[in-house]
Amino acid sequence: MYSKIINVPIVLEIGENIFIHMDEILRRNHIFFNEKILVTSPELKELYKQQVDLLSFDDILLIQGGSYEEAHEVMGNITNKDALLVAFGGGSVIDAVKMISNDLNLSYITAPSTLSNDAIYSPIARLVQKGKKQSFGVKAPLGIIADIEIIRRSPRKLLLAGVGDLVSNASAVKDWKLANVENGEHINNFALTLAALSGNSVMSYSIDDISTDRFIGDLANGLVISGLAMVLANSSRPASGAEHLISHAIDDLYPTRTTLHGLQVAWGHLLLERDYRQDHDDFEKLRTFFDRMKIIEEMEHDIHFSSDEIARITDRAKTIRDRYTILSKF
Repeated sequence: MYSKIINVPIVLEIGENIFIHMDEILRRNHIFFNEKILVTSPELKELYKQQVDLLSFDDILLIQGGSYEEAHEVMGNITNKDALLVAFGGGSVIDAVKMISNDLNLSYITAPSTLSNDAIYSPIARLVQKGKKQSFGVKAPLGIIADIEIIRRSPRKLLLAGVGDLVSNASAVKDWKLANVENGEHINNFALTLAALSGNSVMSYSIDDISTDRFIGDLANGLVISGLAMVLANSSRPASGAEHLISHAIDDLYPTRTTLHGLQVAWGHLLLERDYRQDHDDFEKLRTFFDRMKIIEEMEHDIHFSSDEIARITDRAKTIRDRYTILSKF
């Protein structure tokens, strides 16, 4: 008889104005700790002061996020080993809390203020260490409490980046299948299926839907399921292929010209379909969707590289990590 333990979120709540009901949600799900510590940015603490004051936090730690050094500095303020951390913010804050929780062996939940990438539920944290953005393996959160009303108020550009990151699962899945055929790399079919399904979950939308409950709910659920696929595979493989390597290469080679991770991934996804996979149908489908969502507009505003620079980016992408992708064939 065979079995496998799968870590899934204990809590997944997505709804309007649910942030202020966090205490009740945790109690209802039998989540009890000696302390509950909110970790958020100064801006969000001020913006949502009324909501935060209604909740029973034992401490509030302020952080800008995104920096390995800052995350380690904040760790010194946490002494209780039976504390639950609540990461309230975007990807930068959440990734910092992931690192803190991992290094202190604490549990945490995420309460995203926006949906710019799959940080809300994934076993990966991206932080800047000594001036360079790096990936760190961490444990996934106990749960996610996503307040649609808060997310709706976040900048449109951040939500579009989240769409780009989620849809790029289609590219990652192609690369995983390619590695299986070319190199015999093992595929976890359950994880692959979840990644593919979540990546397709927002393809029917347009920019006119971006503030609707249904779109925000589907984007949040899609990013959570994408994260779960990575947990199942014990790897970022289901949601990270050559398109992510391209984004990491941009961060590495041109750190002063970077934009949101999800937009860079979307740009890399288009580049791969057009120039490397040469899949005209998938390229047109993707380009049409990105145009309908105004993601093309954001990419044209933020991402400008010459053909020589693009060649340098793709060359660097091949060496970012030992992962077989479509770039490995060229």
